[in-house]
Amino acid sequence: MTGIINWFKTIFILEITGEIALKLVPLKYKEFIAFVMKLILVTAIIIPLLNIKNADISEITDGISNGLKTYSKENDNVSQALYNTADKKTAEKIISSDINSTVASYGLEAVYVKCSFTSDMTAVSMINVYVKDNSIAGNDNIGRLRTDIADRYGVSVEQVDIREAGESG
Repeated sequence: MTGIINWFKTIFILEITGEIALKLVPLKYKEFIAFVMKLILVTAIIIPLLNIKNADISEITDGISNGLKTYSKENDNVSQALYNTADKKTAEKIISSDINSTVASYGLEAVYVKCSFTSDMTAVSMINVYVKDNSIAGNDNIGRLRTDIADRYGVSVEQVDIREAGESG
C-alpha cells in the first residue's frame, strides 16, 4: 500500500514540478518543456506498472520453481530443497503426498503420515506411517517400504516408523 501512495506522490510532485517549469521558462521553450515533462510523467506512471507485472511474473515463476524443487528427485531421493522452506506445513503436505504414493506402490494403504524435521528444517528427523495391509506378504512389504522411504529421505531405517493400523505400541 505504501508503494502505491509513494507512486502517487511521485506523479504529483512531477506534475507540480512540470507546471512550475512551464511558468519559469521563456515562451519559445514551453512546448519543448511540456513535451519532455509529459515523457517523464508517462515514464513515472508506466515503470511501476511494469515492475508490478514483473513482480507477478516472478512470483509465478518462483512458485513453479519451488514446486519443482520440492518434488524433484535426485537418484530417487526427494530433494533436500524441500526442507529449505520455512513453511513446515507445506513441507509436511509434500512429504505426506509423496509417502502416500510410495505406500500405494507397495499395495498398502496409508492411514496416517506424520513427519518431524530438524530444528533448522534442513532434514527429516522422524517419519511415522500407519498403513493397512490387505496383502499376504504384509511384513515383507512393510520392511521394503521402510527401507525405500529411508533411502528417499536420506535417513536411517530407525528414523522411519511404519506400523499396521490398529497395532499399539
